[in-house]
Amino acid sequence: MVDTTGSYTVSAWVTLDSLPGNYASAVSQDGRRQASPFYLQYGQGAFAFSTPDGQRARLATTPETGRWYHLAGVRDDATNQIKLYVDGELASTATAGPAYVATGPLAVGRAKYNGENTDFWSGAVDEVRAYDKALTAEEVSALYNGEKR
Repeated sequence: MVDTTGSYTVSAWVTLDSLPGNYASAVSQDGRRQASPFYLQYGQGAFAFSTPDGQRARLATTPETGRWYHLAGVRDDATNQIKLYVDGELASTATAGPAYVATGPLAVGRAKYNGENTDFWSGAVDEVRAYDKALTAEEVSALYNGEKR
């Protein structure tokens, strides 16, 4: 479980069997509010690291089905920013949404919204990692290169 009230990083290797109609979440964390504190996801034509209030660091792309991608989402409490890395490269930066308290476990392959499991991932999720700090660009790149598929 990640302390979602401060800085943190989540990463995973993901592959999609099919593209979702709306959103599909590879990794999220359950909370007591309507929305999860974060979502590492694909949807509406983009990989995204999303936080509450619709704050998303997005990379518009149409991923190849069956291809592995490394995604990392970073929340930096000091700068109030979220960052999305795709295959070890910074893809997008955005202002972070509210720092909701996580009350549940990391969820792999789904999200939770309004108390219900939703946004199921159609594909595989592997090598999920969570860190209680904002990894630097160099650390994310090293993580990607150390686990390259």
